[in-house]
Amino acid sequence: MTQTSIEEIQREIEEASKQISEVREKIKTLKEQRYRLINELKTERAEKQKYLSELRSLKEKLKNIREARKRLLEEYKRLAEERRSKIEELRTLREILVEKQNVIQNMSREARTPSNILREEIERLEWMLQTRVLSIEEENRVIQKIKRLSSLLEKAEKLRKEKNEILEVKAFYSSLRIQVKDLTSKLNNMRGEIGRLTAERDKIKQQLNELVKKYLDLKNDIQVKQDTVNAISKEIEDLTSKLNGLREKVSSLNKELEKARLGMVLNMKKQEILEKASGKKRLTIDELKIIYGEPEDFMEEQ
Repeated sequence: MTQTSIEEIQREIEEASKQISEVREKIKTLKEQRYRLINELKTERAEKQKYLSELRSLKEKLKNIREARKRLLEEYKRLAEERRSKIEELRTLREILVEKQNVIQNMSREARTPSNILREEIERLEWMLQTRVLSIEEENRVIQKIKRLSSLLEKAEKLRKEKNEILEVKAFYSSLRIQVKDLTSKLNNMRGEIGRLTAERDKIKQQLNELVKKYLDLKNDIQVKQDTVNAISKEIEDLTSKLNGLREKVSSLNKELEKARLGMVLNMKKQEILEKASGKKRLTIDELKIIYGEPEDFMEEQ
């Protein structure tokens, strides 16, 4: 092999060695990048778990608020219906009161004398009929008066009864008004609580939407980085394979270089031995090996 061939092999070795350095540097850079990404992934995955925990907590809170609001709405509807029913009763009672007041007003015109006075007068007249001797004319006058007073007493009793009834109606009416007032107060308080729960529900829903967006963005970022890590790992694997190939190539070229150099040395020695042989000098076994041997034979011996 010529000197030119040896120089060519050396250039190939230098080029391959340069490529080895470049590949090793690139592998180092990629490993650093992968290490940084893996650390970022650890942090982001921990943050993702935190988001998941917060999401579960907010969902549970939202569920409880919705259930509480639903129960409150149902109770509100029940009380509102009860209030409506009682207001309807109040309207009916007002009509009854007006009607009874008109009746009492009309009856009061006819029954102005209290019933106890009328009763005493009737008893006095009846006693008179029983104890005194009256003429037929006087007796008839007393009897007529008793009838008239009895009629007035009956009306007075009816008036008293109506007044008692109207007192009962008024008492019931007042009780209903108090109940309606209490129900109105309860409903107002419940409206406030429903409004508060609605506002809290909407706030949590907004927080959930924002958190879900953060979670999905983070999840997407994690996936992108994981894909990048996988791609880097694949590239490192490919570069490592390439590096091994280059190392094998350099090793092979070094052997080839050694063989070439040894070949040149052997050729020079062969020339010397052949010149010796031309002088009809006897050749040694080692000299014969050099003449008939190949560089590989001597490389193996080494």
